Amino acid sequence: MRLMRFCFEIQSIGFSGCVKLPKSHHCVNQNVMANLRKDVHLMRNMVTFQVASRAENFTKAASELGISRVAVSRQIADLEQAIGQKLFSRNHRNVSLTRSGEAFAEMVNPAMQTIADALAQQRTIGSVPRLSVTVTSAFATYWLMPRLIDFGARHPEIEVNLVVSDRYLDIDAEGIDVAVRYDPKEPEGEGWSTLTQESIFPIFSPRYMPQTSLQRPAQLRQERLLFLSGRYRPEARWEHWFSEHGVNPPEERSGVYVNTYINMLQAAIEGQGIALAGSPLVDRYLKHGSLRTIPGIVPMQRDFYYLYRRPDQAHAETFGTWLESQMADSTSLSPLG
Repeated sequence: MRLMRFCFEIQSIGFSGCVKLPKSHHCVNQNVMANLRKDVHLMRNMVTFQVASRAENFTKAASELGISRVAVSRQIADLEQAIGQKLFSRNHRNVSLTRSGEAFAEMVNPAMQTIADALAQQRTIGSVPRLSVTVTSAFATYWLMPRLIDFGARHPEIEVNLVVSDRYLDIDAEGIDVAVRYDPKEPEGEGWSTLTQESIFPIFSPRYMPQTSLQRPAQLRQERLLFLSGRYRPEARWEHWFSEHGVNPPEERSGVYVNTYINMLQAAIEGQGIALAGSPLVDRYLKHGSLRTIPGIVPMQRDFYYLYRRPDQAHAETFGTWLESQMADSTSLSPLG
């Protein structure tokens, strides 16, 4: 059974990363590559050697390679001269490997086969349709990633390149096939449709120890609140929420403030305070009980999530239809009703 491949690209501001190899490994690779560059002209000869060592007949090797027997003999002779070893014993009608040739074949032939397999595999991967999907880091972390395994099981023929970015990318310039964006109004252009509307409400972990009975909005002023700072719109902040409920907001220094939605939710899950968050991103945590809502406080409707599907792109339509179905299931099973 073919497994689905997921590729990931993170374009969030302030994020960078690299993988470092041990210095000794790095040095060995440098030396190997330096020697290989000196002998790269012998690669054609080694391909010929691999075929000839398997066939033990220069005529058969020539036929398989599509060259003349003389060319096979000359390439083997050049290889022997380059490494300073006689690889074949030439008889009247056939050839046989010398002891040096057998040792050389044991090392070279598997390596040549590995190179051939790698090239074939990469050509196969390159022929697999790759679908570029862009979402924000919060949507990827709390909603899409836990569900991608379902898409892979249903559509193993489609490779998903997930581009996680907290800035809205130029869809045409970046070659994006599917996008999810959160906006007050539907983006302009062809291919957009409404996915769902966000609703926000106070949430907290069972590990959080409240200071009040949490029965009225005004009581939240006495609780440890998680404030969202930075570039987020005013409607996502506690100040606006308190104002909508006719309550003067507390000062931010009475709580904790963070500059990303992901950090705020993680702090809430760990019981560090009460956050103002939204459905559908937190529905899974509410369902599992790792987060709770406050009974009697009605969710506030906010902006919409919009879905983009590149027109006339079959795989984009497939992914978009699947995503809509997942969202419908998510909202229908939401603990908020």
